[in-house]
Amino acid sequence: MHDYSDSSGIDGPQLSSPGATAPAGLREDALAGGERGKQAFRLLWESYYRRLTVFARAYRGLPAADAEDAVSDAMIKVFTGFRRYDPERPLTPWIYRIAANCFSDAAKRARRISPIPVGVDGGNKFREGDSPVIEPAVPDLQVTGLEERELLEQCRRLIDGLEEPDRRIAFLRFFEGFNSAQIGKILKLPAGTVRWRINRIRKHIAASTGEV
Repeated sequence: MHDYSDSSGIDGPQLSSPGATAPAGLREDALAGGERGKQAFRLLWESYYRRLTVFARAYRGLPAADAEDAVSDAMIKVFTGFRRYDPERPLTPWIYRIAANCFSDAAKRARRISPIPVGVDGGNKFREGDSPVIEPAVPDLQVTGLEERELLEQCRRLIDGLEEPDRRIAFLRFFEGFNSAQIGKILKLPAGTVRWRINRIRKHIAASTGEV
């Protein structure tokens, strides 16, 4: 059994960074089951559950209650799917790709059951108090001081008002730090299309905040 906090030197935030590979032994422990499996699952849950909960809010029409179930389903699929994970590749994009499929399917099911959304977007909002990412992952939106934080809140509101898939792309780029290629794989979009949309989102935020 691996002690991830000591032997690997990787804590939750580092583990869930876009380019980090899985700690040594995580895949093996997940596949081994028993106490080793429990420890591996606990690390994944603590590192990703809240982050994926925020990501789920980027899917319009996915009610909060359904989103919580979808996040739990995604975590279970990640854990049970570790046999397919290549430990030489970054872990986080792989997890988000699985989560994106779960959230998309859950949103489709919710629309079939209730074609009339609750409110404008099914009740999903990026709320500061709920977000596990206090500071954005990329320098563009790093903030210090009251004025900068007010600007960040304005940016959050603007991102929250974007249409799909721009809402998801903005979250993955500005709050999780994924590059265009990674976002494209997660959302099943061409990297060039993602780059174009990111540029358009930047211009929209800049024009709306006066930061031109």
